[in-house]
Amino acid sequence: MSERPWVAPGSTPLPDPEPPAYGSAPPGYAGPPPPPGYAAPPPPGYAAPPPPGPFLASMEFRPGIIPLRPLTLGDLFSAVTKAIRGNVAATMGLALVTSLICLVPATALGAWVASKDTTSLDSDEIGGLGLVGSYLPSVGSLISSVALTGFLAYVIGQAVLGRKVGIEETWDGTKRRLPAVAGAVLVTILGALLLLGVVLGPPIAWLVVGDASVGPVLVLLLAVLLALLLYLWLWTRFAFVTAVIVLEGRGVGSAFARSWRLTSGTPFWRILGIRLLTAILVGFAAQLVTVPIAVLGLVAVVAAGGEDQLFMWQAVLGGIATLISGVITTPFSAGVDALMVVDQRIRREALDVQLIHAASQGGPAPWPAGARAH
Repeated sequence: MSERPWVAPGSTPLPDPEPPAYGSAPPGYAGPPPPPGYAAPPPPGYAAPPPPGPFLASMEFRPGIIPLRPLTLGDLFSAVTKAIRGNVAATMGLALVTSLICLVPATALGAWVASKDTTSLDSDEIGGLGLVGSYLPSVGSLISSVALTGFLAYVIGQAVLGRKVGIEETWDGTKRRLPAVAGAVLVTILGALLLLGVVLGPPIAWLVVGDASVGPVLVLLLAVLLALLLYLWLWTRFAFVTAVIVLEGRGVGSAFARSWRLTSGTPFWRILGIRLLTAILVGFAAQLVTVPIAVLGLVAVVAAGGEDQLFMWQAVLGGIATLISGVITTPFSAGVDALMVVDQRIRREALDVQLIHAASQGGPAPWPAGARAH
């Protein structure tokens, strides 16, 4: 350390001498190291590594049509579309076969019943036989859609693991479950009729036997609203019955209880919203097919002078339109229901762990239909 110069008493001291100047830092010198506990700043041009979230998300396991994690709405719709496009024979082809088996007899019976109606267009009477005959193809469509829901549950269950099945294997995997599916449909129909009778019966009886005042009409409107809300609630709570019967090999009562558990709690609203959106999309697509066929067909019948057999032709045209629309739309709605069962089991029961093991180890799927254990 340099000594300070001598200063005479009473004089002002001189300022401290400035430290000697140093040259610039040598090339490559980044300064002194940071103190302990502090990270050194990155060198210029260095890109920080990406956060772990997106990196891990890009490594999701997808052996089949869905990633094995909780599914979004986009996952559901894209997976069903992928399953239909990748396996046309077991989806649309099976839908065509099923619809033909169910709709041809129903349409023929409906046309025969409607042909017995002699009511003309300018008559004030309502043709009962004509109306019954024209709606019989809808009954056949209902039966075919129920059977197809069971078939699609099997196809989707295998497609989740990346396995493609044909019509013969799908039939072998589901034929023993069809009686239980039919029993579930019968229970559903009887339950719906009972519900309508309990909710709408008293207001209708009051309106018929009483006077047509505001009171009975208002009560009937409230009953209709209540019946609609109850229908939507039960329609959602029992949405998975058919898929559960096929995928898990359960009986009728057990399948209803299982669907009730899988749709309980907060997921109810999500399931209701997805099913409503699917029904709207499918219904719109079906109308694009059925309405032009029905309108053009009836115009051709009237132009050809077949007004006296209008109900018969309506039944025939309805059967054709329903057949075409069913082949196009039913696989989509049935596939969405089946995939939502898988999604709920992933969310509630860690089914994704079992599916990953089945896909990676080549073992059977975690449902009896996939293992052929029925």
